[in-house]
Amino acid sequence: MKENEYTHKPLLTKREREVFELLVQDKTTREIAGELFISEKTVRNHISNAMRSICKLE
Repeated sequence: MKENEYTHKPLLTKREREVFELLVQDKTTREIAGELFISEKTVRNHISNAMRSICKLE
């Protein structure tokens, strides 16, 4: 790998970004779960993981 070809790991996963996009549209965890075909627990996990990643920046 050349020096200028570093790949950066995104702050959030694709799914975490999808969840957050729906969350800022004022959707509930139930609505997000239904729209993304995942459980409400999985939605909450994605939110928690995303918040943990964001808090590491501070």
